[in-house]
Amino acid sequence: MKRLTFLSYLYIISVHAQLFDDNPFLHTEIHTASPFAETGTMIQTGRTGVTAMHATLLNENNILIIDKAEWNEAQLDSGISAYSCEYHIDTNTYRTLALKTNTFCSAGGFLGNGTMISTGGAEGVGKWGLKAKKGHQAVRHFEPCDDNTCEWQEYAINRMTSDRWYPTVEQLPTGDIFIIGGSTVGTKVNRDEINVPSYEFWPPRQQGQVHFPFLEKATMPFNLYPFVFLLPDGHLFIFANTKSIIFDYENNKIVKHLPDMPGVPRSYPLTGGAVMLPLDPANNYNAEILVCGGSERMNTNSRADDTCGRINLGDDEPIWEMDTFVYPRLMPDGVLLADGSVAWVNGCKRGWAGYKQRNHVPTFDPVIYHPEQPLHSRWQTGLANTTIARMYHSVALTLPDGRVWIAGSNNNDPPDINAEYPTEFRVEYFSPPYLYQATPPRPLVSHVPSRMAYGESYEFLLNAGSNIKSDDIKVGLLRTGFSTHSLHMSQRYVVLEHTLLHQGQVIRVQAPPKATLFPPGTGFLHVVHQGVPSKGVQINVQPSR
Repeated sequence: MKRLTFLSYLYIISVHAQLFDDNPFLHTEIHTASPFAETGTMIQTGRTGVTAMHATLLNENNILIIDKAEWNEAQLDSGISAYSCEYHIDTNTYRTLALKTNTFCSAGGFLGNGTMISTGGAEGVGKWGLKAKKGHQAVRHFEPCDDNTCEWQEYAINRMTSDRWYPTVEQLPTGDIFIIGGSTVGTKVNRDEINVPSYEFWPPRQQGQVHFPFLEKATMPFNLYPFVFLLPDGHLFIFANTKSIIFDYENNKIVKHLPDMPGVPRSYPLTGGAVMLPLDPANNYNAEILVCGGSERMNTNSRADDTCGRINLGDDEPIWEMDTFVYPRLMPDGVLLADGSVAWVNGCKRGWAGYKQRNHVPTFDPVIYHPEQPLHSRWQTGLANTTIARMYHSVALTLPDGRVWIAGSNNNDPPDINAEYPTEFRVEYFSPPYLYQATPPRPLVSHVPSRMAYGESYEFLLNAGSNIKSDDIKVGLLRTGFSTHSLHMSQRYVVLEHTLLHQGQVIRVQAPPKATLFPPGTGFLHVVHQGVPSKGVQINVQPSR
């Protein structure tokens, strides 16, 4: 009741402030028709300093970038090549960060307390003045901050049970992380003698690593970086090669074997991409998985795949519904946008994942997938494209302002800025068409709480125009995840229940009802009005105190 009284007061103040031209909601841009309303824009600005092999959004303004231990144009104060940095979105500048272990082909995710955890890596490196130690078992900590003082913390005693190169991480409802798969050494493709068919947790659980036969014969040799998604019922969807299961990790039990996905293998090095589509209370948070792209075989001239498969895990007998991918695309990046659609960027049309020009003929054209539309009507094309090849070791992240940050690409070992497809340090921003719509105006929100507890309701101010209807509004909570090798580990979008109050000037929003829908930690809340999203507001979702 106190919360309602307070917001009613704010509402009255905001209305009366119009008389004094003191209402921040009045100072908005005049919306006119834009030539980019159909295409969006692709703008290149900024440099990463280190090749963006891995990337994750730390907060509203900072992105953590990780490469492997190698030459980069950015240097530490010591003059040695850096292979990690913090990228500042507002200024398109970076701050170098020091690492002790080799992070090549590692994984990452956040604990419930906000600590970023990087897991795994590769052999030690002594070139370019580096003294990077072996990173296969490494567990690295990074505490995000806003004052440019945060640094990597690496402790000798923090080790995984197994060496893991190309593992996958998924954040869990208990606030810890699930680590699965990989190989014990770097390789073009997995082999029985180096395969790591197991999973473990961080912080470590008493049972240590647990044997996981699914990553043995049935999915070999294309089972590195498996696709893993936490489902609303607390189980995991796990996909490798063309096979997938629903898995109870607490009891080490397969709940259901799913049918094989038609077509080519979709896992590294015939790399496709995967997204769990938005979870919506309107259909009881039913989970659907979309897997797109890949390659037909390990050959430089092999053709990239041009199909997607979508599976509804809520069906009694789930099947793969096949669709076009518009363009053939190997190594695509699928990112959930602020409105709940999926942008697919990066990738190429020929080859397979790896160095030595194994991948070529870049795919320059983004496409957007609208999951709520019927089959054969879901793809939006004709979008602003790029002229920069984004192939092996490219990344993409949706930003709080609704744009997509795109970086990386390096299929050269050692790095080569003069190659046909050079080691890439340039940054691009893809602005989807929803940022250029004349109507409706972009929603504005104010007094949004910085913390929410599961199942609780919160009210804040909304300006989305006059005579708005509740059905025209969607509220989404987006976690952008950890981007590497066409994976977006722990990426998810949850639609939140809402009610409009005070003629649509106040909105009441319910936090996710349980942690299996959105594990503890931060996300970005977007109010979407008829497809146009507000700027995202960082929210920390936690259990009740």
